[in-house]
Amino acid sequence: MISPWAVLAGAAAAGGIALLVAELRPAPPDLGQALDRLHRVPAEQAVRGEDQRSWYDRVGERSLGLPGTRIPRQQLALIGRTPARFMAHKLLFALIGLLLPGYFSAMALVLGIDLPVAAPLLLGPALALLGWLVPDAIVAGEAKEARTEYLHGLVAYLELVALERAADCGPAEALRRAAAVGRGTVFRRIRDALERATTDRLPPWEGLDALAVELGLTAMQDVADIMRISGTDGAAVYDTLRARAKSLRGELLAEELAAANTDSERMVAPGSVLTLLMTALIVFPALYQMLNVV
Repeated sequence: MISPWAVLAGAAAAGGIALLVAELRPAPPDLGQALDRLHRVPAEQAVRGEDQRSWYDRVGERSLGLPGTRIPRQQLALIGRTPARFMAHKLLFALIGLLLPGYFSAMALVLGIDLPVAAPLLLGPALALLGWLVPDAIVAGEAKEARTEYLHGLVAYLELVALERAADCGPAEALRRAAAVGRGTVFRRIRDALERATTDRLPPWEGLDALAVELGLTAMQDVADIMRISGTDGAAVYDTLRARAKSLRGELLAEELAAANTDSERMVAPGSVLTLLMTALIVFPALYQMLNVV
């Protein structure tokens, strides 16, 4: 007969795994946040929007002021995640790490296995600290991939802006028409920045400048500076844009070659071990026959 405690423990474990998978699954785009980037809402509507957020977002918002907490805002902006959701993930992982040793101790007690009482007390804080740091590593990895994606998108955007300028479009019109061509995340963020600058009655390169500061992308800052010179001084920037795109493409190619060389170096050790094992398998029968000759 199955113990009811074992059934409850299994149900709790399944619920925790389901909650963890739901939290790690990419969230659908929030239409409210997209509209807030374009239009400033009154204070009453903003408060009402905060009330409609999920409970873990509100918990994460309240935990932003915890002492010693570092929020990687540029990395979060690159992957499109809010600081509140980031803090909610940190608290969730820390709580799971804190309760996991106690859960396994309870399971062992149900199964009749004796474990030291001090094990959950010692492992719980250590796993909680490890869980607290896990979201930082996840965000750093995702931000690195997103940064590469943004730089590839900026190369295409630079080429498009250069072509629009060669077609005798004005600086502001060239930026908007080039951004309207793409359908990826990079072009969408650029269009949002340009529309926000238009709403605030600012030049479009000011919107690119603000987006570059938000994302921490020097290449986007260069695009804003080049078009600012073209818009204020009337300079011909076709060659400058093409040269910056070529330079950025070379930087991306160098990074890809460095990553490929790193992967090749990592494959040396497994290849050496495999060669050693094959050599041992081939040589062992002959050595065995030689050493056991009567």
